[in-house]
Amino acid sequence: MLYDLFLMTGATLIMRFVGMAFSVYITNKIGAAGMGLYSLVMSVGGFAVTVALSGVNLASTRMTAAAIGRGSEREVRGAMRRCILYGIVFGLAAMLGLLLLAKPISVYLLHDKRCISLLRVLSIGLPFMSLTSALGGYFAAVRRVVKSAIASFFEQFVKIAVCVWLIGMIAPKGVEYACLAVILGGSISEVASFLLSVALYIGDRKKHTFGAKEAIPSLTRKMLDITLPVALSAYVRSGLLTVEHLLIPIGLRLYGTSYDAALASYGTLQGMALPVILFPQALVGALSGLLVPELSERQARMEYGSIENTVSRGIQFTLCFSVGAAGTMSCFSQILGQAVYHSSEAGKMIGMLAPLIPIMYLDHIVDGMLKGLGEQLYSMRVNIADAFLSVILVWVLIPRMGISGYILTIFLMEVLNASLSIMRLLKVCDIKVRFIKWVLKPLASIAAASSVVALIMSRVPQDGLSQGIEVTLEMTLVFVLYCMFLRLCRAIDTEDMEWLKRAVK
Repeated sequence: MLYDLFLMTGATLIMRFVGMAFSVYITNKIGAAGMGLYSLVMSVGGFAVTVALSGVNLASTRMTAAAIGRGSEREVRGAMRRCILYGIVFGLAAMLGLLLLAKPISVYLLHDKRCISLLRVLSIGLPFMSLTSALGGYFAAVRRVVKSAIASFFEQFVKIAVCVWLIGMIAPKGVEYACLAVILGGSISEVASFLLSVALYIGDRKKHTFGAKEAIPSLTRKMLDITLPVALSAYVRSGLLTVEHLLIPIGLRLYGTSYDAALASYGTLQGMALPVILFPQALVGALSGLLVPELSERQARMEYGSIENTVSRGIQFTLCFSVGAAGTMSCFSQILGQAVYHSSEAGKMIGMLAPLIPIMYLDHIVDGMLKGLGEQLYSMRVNIADAFLSVILVWVLIPRMGISGYILTIFLMEVLNASLSIMRLLKVCDIKVRFIKWVLKPLASIAAASSVVALIMSRVPQDGLSQGIEVTLEMTLVFVLYCMFLRLCRAIDTEDMEWLKRAVK
């Protein structure tokens, strides 16, 4: 599993780095108000994406992994055939729904007719996105993550190439056309990624399609038992999130902000600050994705001791990593905002959100573990409650506090969601919480590392260094020292390293 983790982490980091660089390029081309318009469209488009996916990735991952864990090769073909058909149905339904509703949504909900063409173009990629997600779940289950990485790299390459070309052609016509170039580039890249994923899947499936061809009667029911709770949960949550994101510009205007300024504040938070905060989550995201088939397979084999050990290590390494990321972001928030976006406002928001990183990352990994253990119904209830309360808080706080009210909402809901998910995981798995080792020692280590680097940099002349090079050097030094302090204070001890070595083998 660790080889796959390193591979997926490296691939995700590269793609996020490229994606962030591309985001900076887009921001410079369309400005904060343009990013706000784009984010507004994507908040509505996000619901259509949710309908298109409808839990198909989790279903293909869990069903394939469980079949392999039981040694039942003939289940793989039957499971994937159903997941692909499921993806076609929901992908087309999402596309047609968005095409038909683009105009009323833009006029009556977004109050911006520029969104009509943007939503219609966005709909083109939805069926291909759904099918690619189903195939990605298969690759994760059979531990061929390199093929998912190849498809993702190809998608990113196509998206950037097409977007840059289109922006050069039509962006001068206005913000709407610049956003149209970005969305059209994304839709075209979804088609390209799907075609490559199909080719990779056809070449790979022979390894897991031996034996009889007849279908197993319970497979359709198994798929629906996984997808329907996840889909219904996602529909409700995504719908509430859409309402929440629609209320943010409205609330900012009630606070006394103009429409363009409200879009700019919204774009700065969603399009600038949050991507930086979530950039290091590549490691946690890769680990979460790999743990779903890993835990599903071990659960099918009833290897409960192994499950508890894996869950415990997952929490430990996530906290060590996220505490370091939070400390680093807090120290360098202002210089990051200036170096990446040339925006002091973005730096301010990064600094405000940085302390939330350990909770956000831990919630993400715990959610993946719960899904791997078949607890998606519980996650459904928690996520719906989270989204419902978020809408209420946004409606109440933003007109009174401005963008700070939205940041406060993010804090409150992340803490609540993570707490409920962690309590459930502790109930499902009998693991021992080591607060000193998992939390206090990493906090002490990042504080020491940051202090040492601050002392060193205050005594070293930095003339001639660009802001980007300076922040990169300082953050790298903090990371190296942080790892050293983790070992010195035994937050990562010999037993942990031995577990890593066994995982590598």
